[in-house]
Amino acid sequence: MALSSQHVATSALPRLRRVMPRAMFTREILVTLARPRALLIKLAVPLVLTVPLLAGHAPTFWAGMLLSVLCAITGAIGAAVTTARARESGLLTRLALTPRPAWRVVASWVAGGALVDAVQLAPAIVVVLALSPVSTVDGAVLVLSVLAVLLLANALGSAVAALGGGPGEVLLDVAIVLAPLLFLGGLFTGVPRDGWRWIVAQADPFSYLHSAFIAALGGSPAFDAVAILIAAACTALVALMLPAVFARAVLRSR
Repeated sequence: MALSSQHVATSALPRLRRVMPRAMFTREILVTLARPRALLIKLAVPLVLTVPLLAGHAPTFWAGMLLSVLCAITGAIGAAVTTARARESGLLTRLALTPRPAWRVVASWVAGGALVDAVQLAPAIVVVLALSPVSTVDGAVLVLSVLAVLLLANALGSAVAALGGGPGEVLLDVAIVLAPLLFLGGLFTGVPRDGWRWIVAQADPFSYLHSAFIAALGGSPAFDAVAILIAAACTALVALMLPAVFARAVLRSR
């Protein structure tokens, strides 16, 4: 009788919870779809921040800053906390024993996390495109820039989580890493046109994301659409190459 009840309970579980994916990319998608309530909350939070910002006609510089920070923390913090929880549950130890190359496992995980984050931010980006005087070119550039930064942010979050610690500790570590990157990208003070900060800003992917948002919102960005597109391509390439550097550290972290 107990066995029968257990079988009924197991069969009653959502089908997505019982699928055993072959890749971490697929696992990230299935885990997200298996928790529809959590997904709805994640979709709603960016909208709560974005709609009042645009409806209140916030200055383009500060609106672009807040939306850029939202993209950065969504990708980096989400990846870091997920990696820390996977370490606590023993998932990283099991992944380290698989015959697949470590870089492929982590790269697949990063890509899956970036896709989930893109879905989470999609309604907010649609609101930006719908309520702002954005051209087709600027809109396309914004979408590509957001996707590239989400890839990089997920890679950074996973790399930071390799240092070890629980979700709370890696949350602090990510904040320590992101804060100077966002500042040097000119998100809080603008991008100076000379000196060492101008040189640094040209290598900072968050400065280009900020410019993409400002352009979409109808402001005057520090970089034009061509520069933003080139930066997005370089950012995505670096993000896809990073797992080859820190993948073993992630899977072996304690």
